[in-house]
Amino acid sequence: MIYEPSPAGPDAVSGFVGAGRSAGVRAALLRRRSRFGDGAYGALRWTGAGLFGAVVLGLLIAIASDSSLAFQHSGLGFVWSGTWNPAADQYGAGILVVGTLITTGVAMVLMVPIGLGTAIFLSELAPRWIAGPLATLIGLLAAVPSIVVGLWGLLVLTPIFANQVEPFLASVPFFGWLFRGEAYGPSILLASAVLAVMTLPTMVALSRTAFAAVPVADREAAMALGATRWQVVRRAVFPAARAGVSAAVTLSVGRALGESIAVAMVIGNRPAIPESLTTPGATLGSAIVNQFAEASPGIGTSSIIALGAVLLLLTVAVNAGGQALLRRGSGAHPGTAGALR
Repeated sequence: MIYEPSPAGPDAVSGFVGAGRSAGVRAALLRRRSRFGDGAYGALRWTGAGLFGAVVLGLLIAIASDSSLAFQHSGLGFVWSGTWNPAADQYGAGILVVGTLITTGVAMVLMVPIGLGTAIFLSELAPRWIAGPLATLIGLLAAVPSIVVGLWGLLVLTPIFANQVEPFLASVPFFGWLFRGEAYGPSILLASAVLAVMTLPTMVALSRTAFAAVPVADREAAMALGATRWQVVRRAVFPAARAGVSAAVTLSVGRALGESIAVAMVIGNRPAIPESLTTPGATLGSAIVNQFAEASPGIGTSSIIALGAVLLLLTVAVNAGGQALLRRGSGAHPGTAGALR
């Protein structure tokens, strides 16, 4: 017996046609809704970008306009002049730029080894029950306000540095000349130590992110070749994450350059070439904080705003360098076998 399907009746055909029409209408509505959503999102995105650009442009125009009087008074020599004496109408940012660079450099010398070692320990060596809480505690440092850190440095660290740390460092052979002079407490060294504490969370967080981005296969390949855990970190993980670590250092430098409140409370605020790291000094940020309220209208106020312009240029340059390092990526690193040779 051969079964032959009966031809579809008119009702079945009309049902198929109706279902097709419903699907077509639904697809058209979805396309229209998608076009509307895409258009709204695009408009919102470009509005936000335009608003941000307008704010940045307005900020730059305001800084340039308000600082023009200072540059007219001192010319481009304002940037590298070594004299800052508002009482004599002598304004030069050079001495403050030097203080900023020295303070930031010393802070990085103190912070980078500790931050990098902490990031390696938390990412590669520490058990999870230690790494999690410790990483959280370090991250909480970033939430502490700058003025609180400054008060801690002023009230707690200042007597310790004046009575113990600075005299001890002055007695160290071969390096004592860096710390010669009277131990006052407030100094470039103390300001650098405070900056090191403030930039430590940035260094640790970004370095851990860079280490986490290294493929697990690289670690397993190194272990398969007989590498110890430390050799895995040194020969396989760190070379692959070098670009991210470099970017972490660069962004930490940018963070340190722009700090003002905490530094102003512990650096001593003396705009002069420092004789040693234990003498008081001044930075661009500390000078702005201490002298803006007392600046004379006109050239005085314009010079303070010009200090902000110089600081902005330094910070933008450093952050641009960090972004360039991030874009370079970590792809150009030797293979695991080559690194372990």
